[in-house]
Amino acid sequence: MMKDQEQNNADAADNHSAVNLEMTGPDRKPDLKTILRFYIIVFIFLLFFAPFLQTWNFEFGMILTQVVFILLPALWFWRRYRVNQVAYARLYPLQVRFIPAIILLSASMWLLNIVFATGLVSGLMELGFEPVVAIEPPQSFQQYLIYIIILSVFAGICEEVFFRGTIMPAMEGYGLVPAIVLSSLLFALFHGSFLSLISTFVLGVVIAVIVIKTNSLWGGILYHMLNNFYAATFLYLAGQYETVADVEPEGYWVFLPLLIISLAGTYFGLRLLHKHSSSAPLLRNRKNWLPHGWLSWPLLAGLGLFLIMAMLELAIGFNWLNLAGL
Repeated sequence: MMKDQEQNNADAADNHSAVNLEMTGPDRKPDLKTILRFYIIVFIFLLFFAPFLQTWNFEFGMILTQVVFILLPALWFWRRYRVNQVAYARLYPLQVRFIPAIILLSASMWLLNIVFATGLVSGLMELGFEPVVAIEPPQSFQQYLIYIIILSVFAGICEEVFFRGTIMPAMEGYGLVPAIVLSSLLFALFHGSFLSLISTFVLGVVIAVIVIKTNSLWGGILYHMLNNFYAATFLYLAGQYETVADVEPEGYWVFLPLLIISLAGTYFGLRLLHKHSSSAPLLRNRKNWLPHGWLSWPLLAGLGLFLIMAMLELAIGFNWLNLAGL
């Protein structure tokens, strides 16, 4: 049994190497510097132009934001570097045996994020922070369905094509673990929120692991869709985004069962995912935690943009702008 497993891992490693040889055209190959420059350009365009679309019409503006500023640049990148789209982005069919693990992981990790977010926001509220409503809750069932289409379907497809189908593969020559870590960091910065920085980073890591373990971008898309479906449903049922934060400190014990359930579900979900996957353990594919040359001007620019948005989020929440007379 052990020999068979080792042989399967070796075969998976050989297949991954063979896929890498076929990922791009003969004279153009995306590398770390190229993908970081591409990322920061998309980030800047999204930051400065997307708000105008969403101010004009929130629902339609969100769809245009996902398609125009996230999906189309990724498709352009594939064409520009003549990548073998199926091999490069892992556009292989998702095998049915992985779906239970993805459902279990998505539900468990979402519950874990709720517990973490509640503790973080409640702690900040004790210091005088007033949470900013990032997305207005849907006021009707029809609007709820629209939110599912926007937040779940469009965001799930577009963001996964961009991050796990375009950015991460360009980094995999430095090792799978560095590619997972750095692409997830970029994913977290891209969302521009201090409050959700850690949870979004963890979300990116889990989705990246699923994409690699299933050898299918569709696995990441399914997970992302489910995660955002839970969020949209929570918005609709709770009536307002910050409802879970309105808990008195002495009532935090109520979240202990949720924490235990979510941790257990995450553990068994990861075990189930690993059981069905033929890929080698990821830590064996680690050269470094971050690839050489990762700390460059595009990443620093991305960090700078994130810090500006994070400081604005905190300034509004703590009412610093009014105190400053602005």
